[in-house]
Amino acid sequence: MIKTLVLNASLKHKDNPTPSNTEELAQLVLEHMSKEAQIESEIIRLADYQIDVGLSYKESDSDQWPEIVEKIKAADVVIFATPVWWGQRSSLMQRAIERMDAFDEDYIAGGRSALLGKVAGVVITGSEDGAQQVLGSILEVLTFMNFTIPPQACAYWVGEVGEDPKTDRERRLASKAAPHMAENLAKSLVQFAKMLNENPLNK
Repeated sequence: MIKTLVLNASLKHKDNPTPSNTEELAQLVLEHMSKEAQIESEIIRLADYQIDVGLSYKESDSDQWPEIVEKIKAADVVIFATPVWWGQRSSLMQRAIERMDAFDEDYIAGGRSALLGKVAGVVITGSEDGAQQVLGSILEVLTFMNFTIPPQACAYWVGEVGEDPKTDRERRLASKAAPHMAENLAKSLVQFAKMLNENPLNK
């Protein structure tokens, strides 16, 4: 069983019943993963949690980041899913990355990383260009955090400049490239998760 966690950094809240483009593309990756192996998956919508500003494990009594940390620690695969806003990852993805700094501090202090042996993938959607820049900035963080980055570690879709964002979903569903990337990402995540489960990295 491959435990897979999706950190969905869409800005849509739980009171919005319509799934975001980001969530739908992440769900497609999970569907392809389930064709390759038995998986246990969960999608966390970060907008539905109180994630305090800060760098430590827990910033306040109401801070829900520690709940997410425990889910990350339990996962074999973590998918970082974000929309593009003004050419950058969403504010929620940035917040999650900032809070993950506590993992790095533990690694520096103890010489061990809780993230070593976990496989990471990235899902990106947006109305205009910016996916590759966002991908590069996220992967830079993940590799230093000790995640294993497999080949074809991303699935993304971005619309053309000037198109109505309300038509994004229709045009994304018509895209042949996005589902192709989702399938390849799924295969890579499953294959590397299996490899690391069978041959753990030295901690």
